Amino acid sequence: MEQLSGLDAAFVHQDSARTPMHICAVLLYDGGAERGKAISLVQLRDLVKKRLGQFALLRRKLHRVVMDMDTPYWVDVSEPDWRRHIRSSTLPAPGDWKTLQHTLQRLHSSRMNLEAPLWEMHLIDGLSDIPGLPPHCQALLLKIHHSAIDGVSLAGIINALHQETPEPTTRQQTAAEAPAQWALWTRAHVRGFNRQFKLAETMGNLVPGVMRVRKTREQFSDLPAIHSGAARFNARVKAGRRTGAALMPMPEVTAIKCAVRRVTFNDIAVACVSGALREYLLYHQQLPRHSLAAGVPISLRGPANDSAGANRIATMIVGLATHVADPVERLRLIHRYAVAGKRQIDALGSGTVMDISDSLPPGVLAEGIRSMAWARRLVEIPVPFHTMVSNVPGPNTALHLGAAKLVVPLGLGPVRDNMGLFHIVSNSDSMLSLSFSACSKLLPDGEFYQQCLRNAFAALLGRALSEV
Repeated sequence: MEQLSGLDAAFVHQDSARTPMHICAVLLYDGGAERGKAISLVQLRDLVKKRLGQFALLRRKLHRVVMDMDTPYWVDVSEPDWRRHIRSSTLPAPGDWKTLQHTLQRLHSSRMNLEAPLWEMHLIDGLSDIPGLPPHCQALLLKIHHSAIDGVSLAGIINALHQETPEPTTRQQTAAEAPAQWALWTRAHVRGFNRQFKLAETMGNLVPGVMRVRKTREQFSDLPAIHSGAARFNARVKAGRRTGAALMPMPEVTAIKCAVRRVTFNDIAVACVSGALREYLLYHQQLPRHSLAAGVPISLRGPANDSAGANRIATMIVGLATHVADPVERLRLIHRYAVAGKRQIDALGSGTVMDISDSLPPGVLAEGIRSMAWARRLVEIPVPFHTMVSNVPGPNTALHLGAAKLVVPLGLGPVRDNMGLFHIVSNSDSMLSLSFSACSKLLPDGEFYQQCLRNAFAALLGRALSEV
């Protein structure tokens, strides 16, 4: 029986009507002249069966232990209901960017059925004349629960969907039938006993790791201090969502990288988030004096654990340099914050966070998450970061779904209490995308924030090219 890790189970425990814990990939395709290259719903279902049918993700569901005494299991559902999981709709006229965003907000705010396989696909037709995109586009929204997938494995599924030959089934784990109740109770008691030893071992490894982190911080003592208190988006969230995106042509992104030097594409995307937050919070008179920080997930996957658990991630803290007005200076400082954050993760030990989550009883972990969220409403508690910026790597070559070419992928991450704004960076062979999802209460003016992202990129590009 395959069992969820503590980190995977944490996403199940956090799932609610206010905080659905799924990830959405939104793939935008060129439908061709008169939509002649657009894929049909029947074709899509056939391609998914052929190219993704071997993935255990599509053929399994959660089996929870009574009273959540232990982490849930994955059990086989045999053949998925392809018609229920893969559906289509057409945008109402005029089918523009705003109309698409309303549809994405509705789909992203809808909670998944945790008693069914945790994935959905929505084929969206009727997109017309969206700036920066071909005249006739088609969107495919792929929605998967975070307990079943992380950014790297999501990228692998997207890549497999566009390959003519599916990957061998031997690389995929197979889910088991539902275990007997007595077996669950036996395993829960044994695992509960073993967790005590696991926790002692983890704490023993944590102490020297923390000491190493302190020494690493000393090497970057000249970096400006990061704001430790809560900011606008560190608050309780409601069910509604706001979404948006900035699309950046890859030649222009590359021009920034060449002009500034030593920075990465991800640094550039984070700098756009920083510039947008600076403009947005200045407008609302809520910008702290010290720099805000972003939580940036990094993958822990390697050849030995490529299929171990749905999530193999750690989160590093990256200062956003929101106190710096100049876009290029801000980018350079963000790069140094990122280097410091990566070295601290290395010093702590990349698997420490996952070891801690696996060492705690699932009920304790779930209550701890809820208690921290509640406590921050009553007293001022330091927060590790103020927004999330996650990278879902896209293709470096052209991909096609049927005859339709993938123009650009977008991403929408989960929003939860004290983390009301989530960004995802992705790319195609010709474009970089920076998309966001946010609580509609904390970000009611989503169109304004979307424009702030676009303004930040334009300002960074102009300032970078002026240095050449």
